[in-house]
Amino acid sequence: MALSPGRLAALLARFRVHPDAPPALQGGGHINDSYLVTGAGPDGPGRFLLQRLNPHVFPDGAPVITNGARVAAHLAAAVRADPVGGAGWRVPEPLHADDGVPGCRDADGAWWRVFPWLDGVRAIERVGTPAEAFAVGRAFGRFHAMLADFPGPPLVETLPGFHDTPARLAAFDRAVAGAVPDRLAGVAAELAFVETHRVWVGLLAAADLPCRVVHNDAKAGNVLLDAATGEPVAVIDLDTVMMGTLLHDVGDLIRSGATHAAEDAAAEAPVAVDVAQFTALVEGFAAGLAPVGLAPAERGLFVAAGLVITFEQGLRFLADHLAGDRYYRIQRPGQNLDRARVQFRLAAALGQGRRDLERIVAAVFGG
Repeated sequence: MALSPGRLAALLARFRVHPDAPPALQGGGHINDSYLVTGAGPDGPGRFLLQRLNPHVFPDGAPVITNGARVAAHLAAAVRADPVGGAGWRVPEPLHADDGVPGCRDADGAWWRVFPWLDGVRAIERVGTPAEAFAVGRAFGRFHAMLADFPGPPLVETLPGFHDTPARLAAFDRAVAGAVPDRLAGVAAELAFVETHRVWVGLLAAADLPCRVVHNDAKAGNVLLDAATGEPVAVIDLDTVMMGTLLHDVGDLIRSGATHAAEDAAAEAPVAVDVAQFTALVEGFAAGLAPVGLAPAERGLFVAAGLVITFEQGLRFLADHLAGDRYYRIQRPGQNLDRARVQFRLAAALGQGRRDLERIVAAVFGG
């Protein structure tokens, strides 16, 4: 969204940040608007990330802000408490506004927040090599290891049922019933795929799994790597941190990191599981998680998590396409449909190779 200079200055002043140039819009996300700001801050001149939470996705942004700040503070404390194990790890903690809150609400009801910009890092939007898969896996394994002793009350459930796959299927059925007519006509194959694979939605739902702090958007784009060494140094974008099962993050990692296919690849593009990347992802995750480890039930459903979350994401993309692209930002007509097709093809590939992939997980974790 466009920001007037006066409005920008007023927002940033609440965080004691005074820009010396217009903000630069940052791309890459489907949901929020983010800007790079250069200017004077509370501790001197620097660069900052200004972010607006999408009020349509997060109608109550206050707990989103609070959850993220609590998790960031715990991660920062864990790094300080273990300077050797935490060497190189960086935690972008949000700046506090003039009222002491790590965010502020604008006149239109949207919430804003400001982070210090991390220099000397790079991000990858999609895993392309086993080395990158290992780094991304290790980053999220380490994230979970540092949060294993998260204290105090549980995080607020800001997006109820976010990874409730049976509920996502029910929402999909409602989207089909109320679909834009011309869009419904072109998705017969996708509707047939959903109908055939409905049994997948229950693979995690009935399991007795430990409750942990979960990122809920575990993908390469939310890991920052050291620009010189390629080592993971931060996990970012804590908008969706809530209590849940670690397997939801495992599923997202597999969905986004175990294939070369772009999320919105064309229908003729190949979509397959890259076994080398999958193996590196599992090995990296195990290395980062090593101080904590997995429960037997988590280990047994590791690959199933990838299948379930991939199928679930396909349901969400297709439902949004049928509803007229109201949730996910698109750059071209039909993009959400292409995204759904990629997810369904990847889920099918995971289902076909499930036993072989489970043997890899057993070899890495020992079980």
